[in-house]
Amino acid sequence: MPNRTPEQDLIEQFMAYLQGHEDDDLRISEVINQNCKAKQFADVEFVSISNKHWVIEAKSDDSKDRHNTVHKIFGELLKETGRDNRNNCRYAILIPGSSVQFYSRAFQSINREKFIGFGDLIPVNCVFTCNEHGISKMSWEALYDAYQP
Repeated sequence: MPNRTPEQDLIEQFMAYLQGHEDDDLRISEVINQNCKAKQFADVEFVSISNKHWVIEAKSDDSKDRHNTVHKIFGELLKETGRDNRNNCRYAILIPGSSVQFYSRAFQSINREKFIGFGDLIPVNCVFTCNEHGISKMSWEALYDAYQP
């Protein structure tokens, strides 16, 4: 398919898992956006069955500019907090399950307290990982700590 991106493939896989998820905080009631090229929304935005508004930025290390995706995560999250329709949102990032070590190692070049502080400032509710086996959640802090040299 033309114009496919690793992020869009990840988003579609993630959304498919959420359609029938057992957790009402995650099962989709209304899709607002599921397009990594959208300018007016986060890569993934939806309202859950329990009326949680999720704002999720997707990044993948499966690209030529994978090191830039590390830095883009911060900018994208900051940008999302400035939008008008952001009351009572849950902010998160979505990465492939196979990329946890890559992102963790890259984030460890940042002072840990500053990294955790950024997660508190946004606030980042969680980090979603997704692969062919399903989705998982981890904390912002756990993502930082995942890589053990």
